[in-house]
Amino acid sequence: MTDPVPELSHPLRLDGIGSATISVSLRPGAEARAALARRFELQGIDRFEADLTVRRRRGSGWIELAGILSATVTQTCVVTTDPVPATVTVEVLELFDDSGEVRPEEVDLDFTSDTPEPIDGETLEVGEITAQAFGLALDPYPRTPGAEAAITAVGEASQPAPSPFGKLAALKAPDVRKR
Repeated sequence: MTDPVPELSHPLRLDGIGSATISVSLRPGAEARAALARRFELQGIDRFEADLTVRRRRGSGWIELAGILSATVTQTCVVTTDPVPATVTVEVLELFDDSGEVRPEEVDLDFTSDTPEPIDGETLEVGEITAQAFGLALDPYPRTPGAEAAITAVGEASQPAPSPFGKLAALKAPDVRKR
């Protein structure tokens, strides 16, 4: 069974990545943007642009993928289900090690460290890495400007009306001052 082709496929052969910088510009067409929108449960992606560089770092031999991703999307409000237009801009910086010296079970999950992700195979799928960075940059709980008022109105409507017996209970309570 073969792996499915990602919506934003741009493979680079590992043996073709050296210390010289490789520029990658990703501008997916309407079909690829629609597929990404379905994947990330968006109403649409009007613009998706990624300007990246790939190079092998001197000394460590790690592969560095860096650049800027910018997109204009329409998400769905989690409160009202209305469309929420948004602009996503994210700086991409990923490190990879294809030497086989780092095993996946040894990877430090500290995202602030310079620990490379081990890769095997013959290619670096720049498109899929970019799509993942895009997905992580999306607002997980998009809301329209009036959504907070809708939440408050629903919250107030769900509050039970004061009980008419509440005042009687207060009268029946023993008066501590009389003791």
